[in-house]
Amino acid sequence: MEYNITPGNISNKNVDELSVEEMSFVHLYTNYSPISVKNAALRSTLSFIHQNIQHSLNFDYSKQLMPYLSLCAVLDQLGICYNRKDKEEPRFANGIKRCLVYFGEIEEDDEIIDTLYALRNGLLHNVSLTSKGQYNDKHYIFRYNNEIEGVYQKAEKEWDGIYETLDRNRELYTTYINVEKFRDLVYTCIRKAEDLNQDSMLELRLPGGARQLFYDYIRSLPI
Repeated sequence: MEYNITPGNISNKNVDELSVEEMSFVHLYTNYSPISVKNAALRSTLSFIHQNIQHSLNFDYSKQLMPYLSLCAVLDQLGICYNRKDKEEPRFANGIKRCLVYFGEIEEDDEIIDTLYALRNGLLHNVSLTSKGQYNDKHYIFRYNNEIEGVYQKAEKEWDGIYETLDRNRELYTTYINVEKFRDLVYTCIRKAEDLNQDSMLELRLPGGARQLFYDYIRSLPI
């Protein structure tokens, strides 16, 4: 009989009795209510990030930056934590790129991978909407636009990384990001990881195993 993990069927276990798959289920569970096990109430950082994304998109001030930072963090976390048993490992070491290939099922040479990685670098390193390639000649200036059809819209011309170039016509060199489509892509990645875990096709890649997943990514409250 196939075992389908639910909050109910792990409620009679202590934290240290949860299998790797059950701990991964807790991690990937994005409901805002904690999961109660025998000796604790568990809620993952992923569920808090998910809640933060939903909240920040509802307010003009917070939706300018916070959703993008949080969405990139989700991709990074999934790519760091998991492998797929049914798919060859991506060539990338970076969590965001790994996640997009594994759980977004995007081809490794698709431009969206470098684009979202560059967005993350600009935001995370100095909360900037520009990203200058350190090891290549790919430079980006980003703006947000929820009217475009896809997750991103490629700039009409490649930016050379020289700021004076932008004085002539910044829009020509601008890559646009649709946060709603970006959100949908990230949520698709979470759901894919959840489905793979239920099918026993998800593999934890953290060197500390389930214990590291618990201590790094799950908040535990005594009950």
